[in-house]
Amino acid sequence: MKSKKYLIAIAIFGGMLFTAQAENFFQSDEDAPQIEKSRIKVPRHV
Repeated sequence: MKSKKYLIAIAIFGGMLFTAQAENFFQSDEDAPQIEKSRIKVPRHV
């Protein structure tokens, strides 16, 4: 029973580490320069 609790604790801890690593990966994308919107006006046909 004790080993089952340790296994569950290790699985939860590993999941938290994986989530933190994925969060850091996606935060680094925000530092990239943003693409500016085009200033060309496209006429709309109404």
